[in-house]
Amino acid sequence: MNSVGLYIDNFDYPRLLKAPIDRKVKKPRTTIVMLHGIGNSAAGWDMVKEALPKDARLIAIDLLGFGSSPKPAGASYSVRVQARSVAATLLKMGLTTRVVLVGHSMGSLVAVELAKRYPLLVRGMVLCAPPIYRDSDENEGIIPNSERVLKKVYSLTAKDAVEHPDFYIGLSKKVANVMPDSSTFSITDETVAPYVATLKTSIINQTTYLDIQKLNIATYIIYGTLDPFVVNKNFKKLAKNNSNIKAKSIIASHEITKAYLKPITESIEAILK
Repeated sequence: MNSVGLYIDNFDYPRLLKAPIDRKVKKPRTTIVMLHGIGNSAAGWDMVKEALPKDARLIAIDLLGFGSSPKPAGASYSVRVQARSVAATLLKMGLTTRVVLVGHSMGSLVAVELAKRYPLLVRGMVLCAPPIYRDSDENEGIIPNSERVLKKVYSLTAKDAVEHPDFYIGLSKKVANVMPDSSTFSITDETVAPYVATLKTSIINQTTYLDIQKLNIATYIIYGTLDPFVVNKNFKKLAKNNSNIKAKSIIASHEITKAYLKPITESIEAILK
């Protein structure tokens, strides 16, 4: 193992995460676990939680590197360590029954990894605006496709954020002020390093497209037709290749808005039937 690999492995163990939202109910019909996107936090689910079943326990977790959760230097922030951290946190919270995962953006990739690693823990998944991209080898061609372009943009963003962190910190504040739907998105001095690492290890380099096809649980993908960060054709192929996967398009962009509420609740109810 090279020195870089050894360095990452030393810091890449699961951490206990914070769960700012933990709505308990007597005799819950199920437990719904919500996983936010990159640069966000559990607060991104504030609007959604009010629309979810009242007889369900709701848990929204701050993923590693974001919100009030630990931000360890040297961690890879890959979906692997994120999923292991979520599992450790849920066990620490005393969960003994299978949960329904609701993920947004990068949180959807964590949800798939969690279901892959801990199938007995997951009853079903609702994936909102998941940036699921095929491996680069599958995308080779003369004309650059959307996946290759997106990965290139992410790579340039990650490199630039390392060199000019103050610009991205300031930009996130402007985005939050100008775009109400992105009000909980934030990059700070504390989160810029996890943000860059997450882009590299969880989004640019991912195996989600292959992993999700092997799962044997109910999976509902909800995506916006105006979302520049998703590849719609991938969802259609996934639904064709795995009968457990259903894909639904709505008129929306990437962030969670009111347009997502009904499809999310309907998908959860379908899982619970």
